Amino acid sequence: MSALTLRERILGFWREVDWRVALMLGPRHRFTPAQWQQLQALPPMSASVTAAIWINIICSGLFQLWAVNRFFPGTPWQGLLAVFLANHGIGVMQLSMLQQLWRRPTMKRLYLISSVYALVWIATVLGLLTWQASIHLDKALARSLLLMLVLGMALGALALWVLACWRNEYCAQWLREQERQTEALELARRLATAQIQPHFLFNSLAALQHWVQVKDDRAAPLLASLTGYLRATLPLFERPLLSVAEEAEAARRYLEVMQARLGERLRFRLDIHPDAAGAQLPPGVLLTLVENAIEHGVQPRLQGGEITIQASCDAQSGLFLQVLDDGHGPVPGLDFSQSSPTAAGHGGLGLRNTLQRLRQAFGERASLELRPLDGGGCAAEVRIQAA
Repeated sequence: MSALTLRERILGFWREVDWRVALMLGPRHRFTPAQWQQLQALPPMSASVTAAIWINIICSGLFQLWAVNRFFPGTPWQGLLAVFLANHGIGVMQLSMLQQLWRRPTMKRLYLISSVYALVWIATVLGLLTWQASIHLDKALARSLLLMLVLGMALGALALWVLACWRNEYCAQWLREQERQTEALELARRLATAQIQPHFLFNSLAALQHWVQVKDDRAAPLLASLTGYLRATLPLFERPLLSVAEEAEAARRYLEVMQARLGERLRFRLDIHPDAAGAQLPPGVLLTLVENAIEHGVQPRLQGGEITIQASCDAQSGLFLQVLDDGHGPVPGLDFSQSSPTAAGHGGLGLRNTLQRLRQAFGERASLELRPLDGGGCAAEVRIQAA
């Protein structure tokens, strides 16, 4: 069994490895013109990185001069000068190429730069051989100089490929982060525009206006509940996470407004365990579930119904949040994880947005599920596993 597990691990590792990256066959990500436009926001190669490259070039040149003097004493000054100029000339060229790949790490540019680099390398080797023959340089010294040149340029070529592959991966990761941030902002915008529903405010204000005109005693409680609801929902637009206690307060105020309008048709109770009160949620998660329960579980029934909100939390299993209603139950086969007309018409849009925001905040630890209750009704359940 252990051998099978080891084999499965090896096969899994083999499948996960992108050998194009591992073997440095070149940048693997291709970007659209729009993505390149986004990548313009990335800063150019910093002065610190440029200084580090120059320090390496200078140290390499000094090391080569030391090696020539150490192993070939009496080398003519022309040989030392050739080593110094070749090292720094190639270093300047490599720096320019690195800056080009930093700005646009594509396969096409890498191959083009590598081709130019190879031509320069060939020209330098031929020039060194011609120069060695013209001044009758010691053959052993010439071979050593040629070897150092070849090794230096080989390391430079390796640096070009490593930088291009790394920078390409970095750009792709940066674009993914930007996309996630854009999605988060879009979800926040949709929450801000949809959370205080226009029809809810319109109906509540219309009822309030009518009750004030006829001097109905229900006007004052409705106004107090509506004011409390608006005050409780202000944090929804200001903070990325709210406590369950704050979410429950907003839901309670919303239920009070709806109870003032629906009368005895709506009954509700809240059971928030003290350990769960401080747990964190994305703003509006509980309120969305309550709105969905009223719209699809209470209002369609002539006799109304009851909403129950429960929350518990412990260190082992994490947070468990339930919104229960005694209505007709969820639509069979409703899949709010995907966009569809059926889902949108039965609360699926709000539930899908809620699930997305839970996943953005807590990853795969968060889940949202609708299930029918045995005695009739629906349970909307949020689970956030302990980290």
